[in-house]
Amino acid sequence: MALRGKVALITGSSSGIGAGIATVLAREGAKLSLTGRNEKNLEEVAKNCKTEASENVLTNVGDITQDAFRKTLVEATRKKFGKIDILVNNAGITATSPLQSATKELYDSLMAINVEAPVFLTQLVAPYLIESKGCVVNISTCTTSTISPTVGIYAMSKAALDTYTRYLAQEMVSHGVRVNAVKPGYIPTQILSRSISKEVFAQLDRAAIKATPIGRAGTTEEIGHIVAFLASEKAAFVTGECFKVDGGFSMTTPVLT
Repeated sequence: MALRGKVALITGSSSGIGAGIATVLAREGAKLSLTGRNEKNLEEVAKNCKTEASENVLTNVGDITQDAFRKTLVEATRKKFGKIDILVNNAGITATSPLQSATKELYDSLMAINVEAPVFLTQLVAPYLIESKGCVVNISTCTTSTISPTVGIYAMSKAALDTYTRYLAQEMVSHGVRVNAVKPGYIPTQILSRSISKEVFAQLDRAAIKATPIGRAGTTEEIGHIVAFLASEKAAFVTGECFKVDGGFSMTTPVLT
């Protein structure tokens, strides 16, 4: 178990990629602080994690975009476990709109959860990561390296997260804290299916798989395995990197139609 005794705070862990990351990190022996907005789903993920390798699971339901909740989350994690070794900034949303007709509300909501929340949560966690010589893993997207219609503002928000990753890594390296990002390719999750109609989702599913050289969609646990590696001592010489985990999607497909 590569993460035995480590404490990991994972945002957006009530479903999708966050749930997959939580499951893998539990299997690797980590103690977990899980947060999301759906209480029922979050408790189900916690239950699944407890059946893996970790009995030590804390859950906190709330909105990660709210400063007060971020403070409560960090304090609750510190109080229960006494430390924080790993921060996974996974919480995020996607939305589709042509740039020319995008609303300020859409822009603000994407930036609030995809950029502002991880920046200011990381500020709160940073003293504990410095103390533990821990690490940050930000969950980005491969769409920052491709051109896919109607996801421009989403891609912009994640491109900002990539830049934040590199700059934060430079700032934190002297404190013994590593910072990296993971850029998933096509991973079918509820966050995607909820944002578009069934018909559009079916079309996207076919097109995305066709455009992925490996020939299939990725899984949430495959992203979890990469996060677990980056959080472990096996990646002790890795910082400031943004890892594409996309089945080759971004290297061959400049445009998805």
